[in-house]
Amino acid sequence: MNPVFAQAVGIAAMVICLLAFQLKTAKGIVLMQAAGALLFVVNFGMLGQYAGALLNAVGCVRAVLLMKKEKWHTDNNLWLAILGAAYIACYALTFAVFGEEFTLRNAIVQCLPVLGMFCSHLAFRSEEAAQVRKIFLASSVCWIIYNAIGFSIGGILCEAFNIVSIFVAMARLDRKK
Repeated sequence: MNPVFAQAVGIAAMVICLLAFQLKTAKGIVLMQAAGALLFVVNFGMLGQYAGALLNAVGCVRAVLLMKKEKWHTDNNLWLAILGAAYIACYALTFAVFGEEFTLRNAIVQCLPVLGMFCSHLAFRSEEAAQVRKIFLASSVCWIIYNAIGFSIGGILCEAFNIVSIFVAMARLDRKK
């Protein structure tokens, strides 16, 4: 594994995720976010951060499901439960298949992206922008800690930009006047 290439893939993923918000359509944004998530699958896989890789793969599926939520009726509690089970399965696979040693520290570290995925899923379901920002902030905090421990430079930068953007939006839009 070439660590420079792994980091380059992560940085490319971050750039794609950030550029996605410049697109004009929701479909375009979701597709670009899914493309960024696919690159994060590769990034985390190359870094040996298998929970992050698996969860980003599930995130790609989730993006497609939410993009088609009206047509396929995927924005409901059944799909939340199905995807929640997938998030938990990713956690279990990290230890059972990919050989991550099960210690208290690893149990907590590998749980962080799972919590991040649950939070982002709940944020996607919210209709209130201020609530979306608060929930995404929790997700970004979980992911930035995981990224720092796994040393994904692209992941760290992506979540740092997200956190700054969320705080700017909260200051501009959510505080009581």
